[in-house]
Amino acid sequence: MKWIVITKTFFVSSLLGILLIACIKKFDAPPLYTGTNLKANTSIKSLYDSHLAGNYEKFMDNEIITGVVTANDANDNFYKTIVLQDSTAAISIRMDGFGLSANYPLGIRLIIKLNGMWMGEYGGMLQLAGGVDRSDPLFTELIPVPAALFSKHFVAVSKDIIPMPLDVTYNQLNDSLHSRLVRLNNIEFDIKDTAKFFGDAINKLTTSHSLKFCGGGTVYLRTSGFASFASIRTPKGSGSITGIYSEFGSQRQLMIRDTSDVQFNQNRCVFNGPSVLFFEDFEQYTPNQSIAIPPWSNIAESGKQFYQVQSFQNNRVASITALGTNETTVVSWLILPAIQLNNSTGEQLSFLTRDAFDNGAGLQILISNNYDGKGQPWNARWFSLNATIAKGAIGGISSVFTKSGNINLSNYAGLVHIAFKYTGSDTGPLASRKNTNYWVDDVKITAQ
Repeated sequence: MKWIVITKTFFVSSLLGILLIACIKKFDAPPLYTGTNLKANTSIKSLYDSHLAGNYEKFMDNEIITGVVTANDANDNFYKTIVLQDSTAAISIRMDGFGLSANYPLGIRLIIKLNGMWMGEYGGMLQLAGGVDRSDPLFTELIPVPAALFSKHFVAVSKDIIPMPLDVTYNQLNDSLHSRLVRLNNIEFDIKDTAKFFGDAINKLTTSHSLKFCGGGTVYLRTSGFASFASIRTPKGSGSITGIYSEFGSQRQLMIRDTSDVQFNQNRCVFNGPSVLFFEDFEQYTPNQSIAIPPWSNIAESGKQFYQVQSFQNNRVASITALGTNETTVVSWLILPAIQLNNSTGEQLSFLTRDAFDNGAGLQILISNNYDGKGQPWNARWFSLNATIAKGAIGGISSVFTKSGNINLSNYAGLVHIAFKYTGSDTGPLASRKNTNYWVDDVKITAQ
């Protein structure tokens, strides 16, 4: 009898479940999409235009885009990602599956039903995904589209022609090209990065190599340690390279799909563009330590706080903040090595800054022609340089770096020093404290 009771209970429960499902389907189910009858009703560029920097946004309407796949995981350099491009722009799509290239090969035209999906940024790059992980409020991140939902969102229409890569110069690389298939011409690997493995196949780590334009300018080639070509060595010549353009933090980056994207069949460049008098991106220094780069000067005038190397999203920067010092006044100097301006013309300074939890601390850019480089910069004569500095990230970390602009140094001569001077405080009521965290990166001085 007990078995019969269980059976009846199971039968009744199942029947109720079926009826309940039937009711839901009858009244609540949205209209079904039907393959080739689907048409795009928005463009990828429109997604960029509607996005608010730093936000994560869920698609609630029946937005549909279409485009052609220009990159996938065929050679394991794009991890759980495909890149879709239409005539207006391109975007990366995070998908929680392996062997994506089997169903989404290069050149396949996809229709993507965005309802229920999310978009947000990773390292400043807009992406599409399946959800948002908010478990850590300081490091919110996108969650890939689950494999079970691929058929709901992605419809493969037909084999199409892969878009021709857009030929661009260094100066044409900008945010509008994010995730686009581009080709960079007259370019070569930095001499120190020639004959090196594309990726770290042993430790399965992503490797970054410098690519130098013959006319001046640097981008970084990023290659996963899992890429099938990670153990192949980089070529020594120059030529053209095709790949997906991205920016991560302050770095302009390129990712290739295979080594056939690298066509370096010419001799190495003879440079005739602007010469670089000075450059520092802090990438080779250990994070969470005070900056000690000879002959830089890292000096605490008041408050005993020094600039440190910090790492965020695989990008290393010079960082300064008064937070945690409990000091009434914090004044800290980070001073570049002496720069000789008598042997060049048209000198310009540029750098990047980023702010976090901005509550009014100051960051000045100064120049001196009588500082001796041996300490106590406050005893020297300094002049303020007109630069654009990051500001306004009150509730957290700014989503992007701020470009300083090209700062003219040609009015100065002889041996000069350039300094980043931080002024803040960390005592008294919270409303009166000024302990903004500033990051400085890609400090560069060029000349004609």
